[in-house]
Amino acid sequence: MPNFASEIVYQTVQQDNWWLNGGGWFVLALVNAGLAEQKNRSRWNWFVLSLFLGPVATFLIVVWEPVTRQPLELNNPFEKADGRYLTLAIMALVLTIGALPFAVFGQTWYMWVASAVGAAAAVTFFLLFQRARAERMHAHGA
Repeated sequence: MPNFASEIVYQTVQQDNWWLNGGGWFVLALVNAGLAEQKNRSRWNWFVLSLFLGPVATFLIVVWEPVTRQPLELNNPFEKADGRYLTLAIMALVLTIGALPFAVFGQTWYMWVASAVGAAAAVTFFLLFQRARAERMHAHGA
């Protein structure tokens, strides 16, 4: 009668479950990427490194101190008038360029009207941008 220990010793190698080991390594790499992000490190770099180092990478992530970064100063494009007008001019230009193929290939009159209105808006906002920029430069120079 075989006992538990002899079953372990004489078990056959299971070639069909090779993906389980690789899957565990992949899941460990995903977990390491999450840990790295919490320590202000690159998720992608630590994911790739974890594919090769596995538990060693986990140890390094846990032991090393978090990276301290200077807080980013967000630039608001709508803070100044010239930034607002330039943003609106670019948006109108993009919408006009997007409507043009529909006007040319679709041959519908309302797309021509939309393109013309968009072009007029883009020119108007660009002129307002130039005027606001000149006023701001004049105010700084004076």
